[in-house]
Amino acid sequence: MALSSTSARHGVIPAIQTVIRMMQRPVGEIVPGKDLVASQEPTPTVVGNDQVLLQRLYLSLDPAMRGWMRDIPSYMPPVQVGAVMRGYTISQVVVAADGSQSGRFQVGDIVVDNSMVGGWDQYAVVPAKKCSKLPMLDNNIPMTAHLSVLGLTGMTAYFGLMKVGKPQPGETILVSAAAGATGSVVAQIAKNVVGCKVVGIAGGPQKCQWLLDQVGCDAVIDYKLANGDGRKFQKQLQQALKQVDSKGYDIFFDNVGGFILNETLRRLNLRGRVVLCGAISGYNVEDQRSTQVVPPTNYMALISLRAKIEGFIVTDYVREYKEAKRQMAEWIAQGKIKYKEDVREGLEQAPEHLKSLFNGGNTGKLIVKVGEPMTGTTMHRSKL
Repeated sequence: MALSSTSARHGVIPAIQTVIRMMQRPVGEIVPGKDLVASQEPTPTVVGNDQVLLQRLYLSLDPAMRGWMRDIPSYMPPVQVGAVMRGYTISQVVVAADGSQSGRFQVGDIVVDNSMVGGWDQYAVVPAKKCSKLPMLDNNIPMTAHLSVLGLTGMTAYFGLMKVGKPQPGETILVSAAAGATGSVVAQIAKNVVGCKVVGIAGGPQKCQWLLDQVGCDAVIDYKLANGDGRKFQKQLQQALKQVDSKGYDIFFDNVGGFILNETLRRLNLRGRVVLCGAISGYNVEDQRSTQVVPPTNYMALISLRAKIEGFIVTDYVREYKEAKRQMAEWIAQGKIKYKEDVREGLEQAPEHLKSLFNGGNTGKLIVKVGEPMTGTTMHRSKL
C-alpha cells in the first residue's frame, strides 16, 4: 500500500524523517554523534497486510537501552550495528493496511507500540498485532503515563515488589535510585498500599527532599555524602534504620548494584529479600570484569541470615499486565501513588537525554516528545 503526500483527516506525512541509528557499540559512556547518530531518511511508503504505519509521539528512555547496545546474550537480542535504536513508544496510526490484525485500528488511533521495531524514528511500519490501543484514562492522567507509571516502568515496580519482594505490612524496605521512575513507585506501593516503612536512597539534597515531601519516604540516604566510603555509608544506613525504628531491612529493592548493593547486604534482617531490578552503576563501565565494577563481597551474610537475592524481567509477567494496570490506575485515583515525568523535546536530542539516566540528571520517568498527534481525528480507545 503506497502513501500519498498526505494522509487522511489532516495528517501530513513528510517525505523525509529523522532517524537515529546505533552506528557503533559504545565503549564506556555513550557518545552522541558517534554511537547514536541522527540522520535524515525517506519516510516508509509501503504498508503490507496486517501492518500499520505509525507516527511516533513519545519515546521512553530506559537504563535497559545501554544493555541492548552490548553484543552479549540477554533476554532479547542486542541492537545490531547500523540499526535504528530500539525503544518503547506511544504512537499514532497514520495508515492501517488491509488484514485481520490491522483492521482493529483506524487512522488516528493512539497506540502503545510493543514491537521493538526501531522506536528512535519519527515514522515506522510495524506489525499491527504488536500494537495495543491506548486505554481511556482519567482526564488528569496524560497519555505519557503509559510509558511511565502505567507502562513498563510501573509494571517493573509492581511485579518486582509484589511478586519477587513479597512485602508484608510493617516490614522495612530500602529502595536504591528511589527518586527514579521505578524506585519512586516502589516506595509508594510499599508505604501507601502495603504499609511498610520505607527508606529511599538518592543522590543530592533536592532528590532526597523530594522523596520526603512528595514520595513520602520515612527516611532518606544521600549516597553522595559517603563518597564511596563503606564506613560512612554504613553510618548512613544505621541512622536511617534508627529513624524508622528497625534493626535491619526486610527487603532491598535494588536499581543500582555495585557499592550500594554490597554495603546493604550487611544490613538485611533474617530471611531478608534482595530484589535485583537493575545495576545502573555499572552500565557504562567499559569492561564488566574490571575493578570499576564492585562485586558483592558481603554475600556470605546471606547464609546466616537465610536471605535470598532474586532477579527478574518484567516481561515474565506480561499476561498479568492488564490487571496490574487496572490496580495501578485505581491507586493513582485514590492518591496512593504520585508520579513524576521528565518530558524533553526533540528526537535529535535523545542521545544526549539518554545520558541523563546515567549521570543523575533526571528525576522521575525520562521521556522524549517526538511529535504532535494529528488533528481532526476520532480516537477509538478501549477501557482498562
